[in-house]
Amino acid sequence: MILLFVSQSASHGGAPCSQVKAWAMAHKGKATSAVDFNPEDPPSAYSNPSIHSRLTEYTTAAKAVHGPEYDPSTQDFEGDLVMRVGGGKKHGRYWLGDSVVDTATTPTLSQIRASDTGQRPPIRPRPTSTQHAMQTLQVITLLFVVHCFLHTFDFHCNSGVKFCRPSLKKRGGRE
Repeated sequence: MILLFVSQSASHGGAPCSQVKAWAMAHKGKATSAVDFNPEDPPSAYSNPSIHSRLTEYTTAAKAVHGPEYDPSTQDFEGDLVMRVGGGKKHGRYWLGDSVVDTATTPTLSQIRASDTGQRPPIRPRPTSTQHAMQTLQVITLLFVVHCFLHTFDFHCNSGVKFCRPSLKKRGGRE
């Protein structure tokens, strides 16, 4: 855990590195590489596309609690928010930041439910791998349909243009 922060900080000019930033960069490439964390990066920037959705959900919940000025690149993980966004600790692991969330100070799900006043984001169920796969398939299917439509449209337009062109004059008596 500490080694990750030292490596990320050392390879990025010695700048301090928050837990969220270090965790995100660890899922983008090697600690010694030139990767950096930008909350606006697309899912393809990460080694696993689910990392993007996890960071997005965590950042959205943190902004709901701390306001729109919340910057994930300067903050550490909040155990309470990690538990709420990830639906608790399943199979002994947090949904995000598993190796960096302080287990000693992070309340259990039952403690969160008991002290819930409605001021914090609700506890969300953790998406299953099946749900994630279905979302991925829906996106792929949509992209395929759009691609096919554009290809067909392009084909019809090109063939239409071909037939709508004025005939060229024959040169040199050739037909």
